Amino acid sequence: MSPIPIKHVQHREESCKLKVVIVGAGLGGLGAAIACLLAGHSVKVLESAHQIGEVGAGIQVLPNSSRVLTSWGLSERLFKYATWPRQCNFRHWKGEIISSMNFHESQSRFPGTWYGDFHRASLHKCLMERAIELGGVLQCNSKVVDVVVSADGTTVTAVMEDGRREEGDLLIGADGVFSRLSEILLGRPNPPTKTGDLAYRLLLSTEEMMKDPELRPFVEEPQVNYWLGPDAHAGNSWPL
Repeated sequence: MSPIPIKHVQHREESCKLKVVIVGAGLGGLGAAIACLLAGHSVKVLESAHQIGEVGAGIQVLPNSSRVLTSWGLSERLFKYATWPRQCNFRHWKGEIISSMNFHESQSRFPGTWYGDFHRASLHKCLMERAIELGGVLQCNSKVVDVVVSADGTTVTAVMEDGRREEGDLLIGADGVFSRLSEILLGRPNPPTKTGDLAYRLLLSTEEMMKDPELRPFVEEPQVNYWLGPDAHAGNSWPL
């Protein structure tokens, strides 16, 4: 059994319960929703997209976050979608291993922790299901363009593009890298900062990889690999 305790919904009197409005139904927004729901508050999540779609590629969940997901009661449903890499390798760009870490050994040393790889859509699906299971409300087609705080500062209202309004005691902005709420909070434009880095990601069919003698080992024995080179790096992660 996992030594990490699973949290249960905290009972609160109605007078102590907050109405929480969360803007954005990505991983951060849904994670915030689960945390607030387990703390005994009511939650509505406003998402600008017309519907929740399958977005993204692979994502790694390491012990600092897997402990949180376990405490939220997500392990059992997540494990259906997981790949369990044996280790992580940092390699010279010509292939030699520079350093490596055995994930299975680490898990045995720290019971309850785990290293899992997922398609982002699978992780997102599990978070969404858990938030709804706990009583959260997810409302799509709800693009928030403004925020109004009451004169006495006790309530906050999210104003949507079509004029609808959602009032709450607490508003959490989780609307992504092009966040409208961060601009409202700062009182100025807040565009993403260019880092000079570019990331190219792609998904390969494991069936096709199994046909290639050089790629087959990546499927048969999942490992995370990073090849480090001058001004660039490449990585393969897992079969999904």
